[in-house]
Amino acid sequence: MVPADRRRLRRARMAALGLHPRLGTPDAPVPAGAVARALGALQAQDYGSGAWSLGVRSGLTLEQVEQSVRDREVVRTWPMRGTIHWVPAEDARWMCELLAAPRSTTLATRFAQLGLTEADVELSGRLFEEHLRTPMSRPDVAALLVEHGIDPTGQRSYHLIGHHCMSGLLCQGPLIGKQPSFVLIDSWVPHSRKVSREEGLATVADRYVRSHGPVTEKDLAGWLLKPLGLTREALALVGDRLVREQLDGQTWLTHVDAREVPDGPGGVHLLPQWDEILLGYKSRDVSLPPEHLADVVPGRNMVFKPTLVVDGEVAGTWRRVSRRGRVLLEVQPFAGLSARRWHEVEAAAGDHGRFLGADTEVVRVDPAAGTP
Repeated sequence: MVPADRRRLRRARMAALGLHPRLGTPDAPVPAGAVARALGALQAQDYGSGAWSLGVRSGLTLEQVEQSVRDREVVRTWPMRGTIHWVPAEDARWMCELLAAPRSTTLATRFAQLGLTEADVELSGRLFEEHLRTPMSRPDVAALLVEHGIDPTGQRSYHLIGHHCMSGLLCQGPLIGKQPSFVLIDSWVPHSRKVSREEGLATVADRYVRSHGPVTEKDLAGWLLKPLGLTREALALVGDRLVREQLDGQTWLTHVDAREVPDGPGGVHLLPQWDEILLGYKSRDVSLPPEHLADVVPGRNMVFKPTLVVDGEVAGTWRRVSRRGRVLLEVQPFAGLSARRWHEVEAAAGDHGRFLGADTEVVRVDPAAGTP
């Protein structure tokens, strides 16, 4: 793909992803539920990373994001790919039932390895239905299992909870202290939408292309971790709301209602480690130069570093360090940055500090030395 086409795709994606321009600002924030609805889902396997994915797009602070969880606008659960995402509260149940429940059968092998029986699965479901009408912390859920003869150690508790979230029985509630909590969806969510299979597939495809495009059908298949046949069925249900373009031997899809792409560069962002800019696509080559993949995912194990993004391209990594009551952001670009770009990094760090409610200081890390 020629550089000009790659730049154009990156700019369009930054707009679609709600990053440039952002969906909301500190002066005019948008609700977390609106962000989740616009993007369809945002990966949130790590709570802090997922909260910043919402905050960087919405203009909300961490406290405001957490309030949106307490207000039941968004929930954190396992709707697809066996991974935790933020989703709109009203969509959590049907998304899990449509996209995650069939996948839960693949847990049988893991259950056998852990010594979990079908009786354990059924009993845990009954216990959760009886006791999780209000949020219960993860340690208390483990204690509940022990009380009724189920060994929660060795990730048994995690897999049982995940199974019942994927089935649409449970979702995560607000944090209790620093611990995640779990609760019955029917008790926690004021209103769960009921959709047909076709309406659900169309909704997922429509939201994904609108919020991630330009994309290929393989990108959607990878995002859902579903076969291409199902993906093509979902895209066909969206019909004439998709614009198709042939580029670099592939068909690229953009939504007719895609956000307007501003002229000029896409700015500088400090994005969390599991943000949709990378996790939202089967191929990450548009945003992440292949030669820097190992810099972002050192173990090639899906454990990503937080990324420095310049004009829609991953241009480095960063990490947050607390020292003597100060919050330091150590920023390591892949190559040298101009003074203007470092000024934009400082502004992005200020945004992150405002989100945290803390003063931040940027520590420049030499691209070559790898040390501050």
